[in-house]
Amino acid sequence: MDNLENSNKYGDDFDKNDDKEEIDFEHIEVNTVINLDELHGKKETSKSHQKKKAHINYNLKNAFCVSDAKYLTGHCCETSELVEVTFDDHSKAIYKNPENYELRLFEYVIVELENGLECATVIACGREAKENLEHCYEGKEPEQKIVRIASSEDLEAVEKNRNDEERVTEKSKQLIEKHKLEMKITGAAWQFDRNRLTIFFTAPQRIDFRELVKDLAHYFRTRIELRQISSREEARRIGGMGPCGLTICCASFGSNRCHITLEHARHQQLANNVSKLSGYCGRLKCCLLYEHDVYVHILKDYPPLFSQIDTKEGVAILKKIDIFKENVTLYYPDLGVYKTQSGEFLKKLFAAGKVKVPTNYNNEDTAIIDDEELSQLEAD
Repeated sequence: MDNLENSNKYGDDFDKNDDKEEIDFEHIEVNTVINLDELHGKKETSKSHQKKKAHINYNLKNAFCVSDAKYLTGHCCETSELVEVTFDDHSKAIYKNPENYELRLFEYVIVELENGLECATVIACGREAKENLEHCYEGKEPEQKIVRIASSEDLEAVEKNRNDEERVTEKSKQLIEKHKLEMKITGAAWQFDRNRLTIFFTAPQRIDFRELVKDLAHYFRTRIELRQISSREEARRIGGMGPCGLTICCASFGSNRCHITLEHARHQQLANNVSKLSGYCGRLKCCLLYEHDVYVHILKDYPPLFSQIDTKEGVAILKKIDIFKENVTLYYPDLGVYKTQSGEFLKKLFAAGKVKVPTNYNNEDTAIIDDEELSQLEAD
């Protein structure tokens, strides 16, 4: 502290004020931003220096953060043209930052919607936001912008809306019973400016809810949107823990555009076990996407499973390809034995034309059988 007081690198004003109260840097609140210009009596000159306190979403900050693992950027302020945010329902979007606000990861911001304003949490900016724009949003430039950094008054309004959503859900259930509709209410969400009330529901088929909407609009005096969601979207809204012991992917860092089919399971040679392939939502697990590209890239150099291989010991059937150990398992019907060979051994026979590719990949021997029960897992 003596070195700091004796140093004149910050100006003479600091040295002359010997009675200035010492600052205990060890006990400063975590969510407080220190403004050195204000500390030394200088005037604030830009928007980026106007805020004194950052309002952080600690529910996200204390959870696993992919951006921390990828870039090790920490949670420092950063000015970025593009910012990725997430909303309460775990959906995500990219926004412009024309005012060049210095934003922290997990900081609350107010953003534009097509019909109003909403509160969101910053989850990526700078280089990572640009990469996500290309990989997850197909490079489509955002049209909406960040309006401002959320203030204490904004967060109070958000809290008021959240407290009111339970009442909305209960009233909606009562009106559903009144109209005898076959639908299940899973939640409600007030828009930040209360210009819209969205009520989420699931149903086995299409529902005529026109009379229900009229009653809801009359009771809540705002624009009503009844949104039917899939079981995958419902799981993302509710959240939960997967068999891996971590928060389910769709509720943490998964993309909004995850589309998983049985082809992803077939390429990875997974057994046709419904309980192991299905996730928390009753659909195919999101994590089937993670290694899919690797399997496709490596397996393009191998013949398909159940190909017939002409070897010196006779005809063999390709039963398994282990891309990690780089070996294959062959079954010799005439000998009634299984043998393990190297991947290079099979590739040479394949290049020499001694491999007969099966004409039907969905016969009874394949790893994935497209029966009715498994096909249900593909539905969004």
